Amino acid sequence: MLSYFSKDEELTKSPPVVGAKILNLFDETKKEKISIFDLAKELKKNNSLGVRAIYFGMVFLYTLDLIDFDEPYVINKNVKN
Repeated sequence: MLSYFSKDEELTKSPPVVGAKILNLFDETKKEKISIFDLAKELKKNNSLGVRAIYFGMVFLYTLDLIDFDEPYVINKNVKN
């Protein structure tokens, strides 16, 4: 059975932590939208995260209505004006 949260996984690869890293990437770049490919490349390079962890992090943020998707971009809905 697939589970979003597991007691056996590394905490740094859990959806809330990866989601926070995604939001930090938006803050660092000061952009409203980032290409999904650039986002994955940056997170894999700096944090050695796998595609699965990035996917679950994005799903986590989407369910909280913090991001949206407009292929191939991830859009930050939590922009401070």
